[in-house]
Amino acid sequence: MIRVLIIEDDVRIAEINRRFVEKASGYTVVGIATDEQQAKEHLDILTPDLVLLDVFFPDMSGLELLRYMKQHAPQSDVIMITAAKDMQSVRAAIQGGVFDFIIKPVVYERLLETLEKYKQFHQEVTRLSHSNVSVSQQQIDMLIHGRLDVKAKELYPKGIDKLTLDKIITFITQTEEGMSAEDLGSRLGISRSTARRYLEYLVSQGKVCADVYYGTVGRPERVYRSMQI
Repeated sequence: MIRVLIIEDDVRIAEINRRFVEKASGYTVVGIATDEQQAKEHLDILTPDLVLLDVFFPDMSGLELLRYMKQHAPQSDVIMITAAKDMQSVRAAIQGGVFDFIIKPVVYERLLETLEKYKQFHQEVTRLSHSNVSVSQQQIDMLIHGRLDVKAKELYPKGIDKLTLDKIITFITQTEEGMSAEDLGSRLGISRSTARRYLEYLVSQGKVCADVYYGTVGRPERVYRSMQI
């Protein structure tokens, strides 16, 4: 679950945003802060993945808090949700590295679109961070520009579909015994060659390990197991 902190001085709007966020798959709101002290305490204690941040507060500027976060909460990404429409605020937010800038009043479909793009971004950053391979220029380009309108499937090599990959990962992590590409293919209704292609990709990503098993007739066969088992 992507953990979200909402920093908004209007309690009513904060509650509306909380309901919007928790309608999106894969998200949970871990806290709401309405002033500077609460915001800094929540950032320190909760270490959220994502912050929904306003600009205007009675005791602070959201843009100043954004600069504070770069020093003290760099692990948290930010989506600005604000009534600020002046170019100075927009430019400062972009220079501060926000993932998106949404003008109030929030249109749910617009926020949902951004949350879906952020989820893809977050999942890919997490996956690449846990792999031991160097990232390619294409992957970097997708991470930087993907929030504009790039589909998540483009982040994967040719022949690897994200939905199929997720299905295989879920299945193999829930299965304690090792399995061959043929076993996996028959259980998921895909060809042996397709199953093997996905399994070898997961081996290259460090999510699956492979071993050689010699059957009764002596023919060697690769057996795959999840690294999480």
